[in-house]
Amino acid sequence: MQIKARLAASADPVTMADFRIDRLTQGDIDSVLVLARLGYECLTQDQWREMASRVLANAPGQGGVLLARDASGRARGLVVFSICPKTSGRPSLQVERVVAFDLMDPNRIAQALTQAVLEQAEVSDCDSLSLVRPLSAPASDAATILSSGVTVLHQVL
Repeated sequence: MQIKARLAASADPVTMADFRIDRLTQGDIDSVLVLARLGYECLTQDQWREMASRVLANAPGQGGVLLARDASGRARGLVVFSICPKTSGRPSLQVERVVAFDLMDPNRIAQALTQAVLEQAEVSDCDSLSLVRPLSAPASDAATILSSGVTVLHQVL
């Protein structure tokens, strides 16, 4: 499915207009540490600063961190993503983490961030999506790979 089709399919009452979506800046790094720790439970301040600084050093076309801010300017969510080259064809959007915080409905924030990162993929001419997830048990990881769209099986007989 093309990225444009995914964007159209994700259209719902929640829009990015409900939140201001910005790229992480140097000035945001310390203020969003608590939010980042919601998605990375063992993350230290030094690890976050190092990762965020590395992301900021990359060109925008290589990925980054997008923040969702409410009407008061408070960061309510973030998405960590990369634009990765592939062996064949156009680049791939790789989503590492989506974190959203709200007392009542964090899903609205996650939806706005997802819509924004898919738009970044469209701008970067991505034609595929990959999700980073922790490795769990080898058997379930193998099943995930084999049942996904990346496995192509051929048989002669």
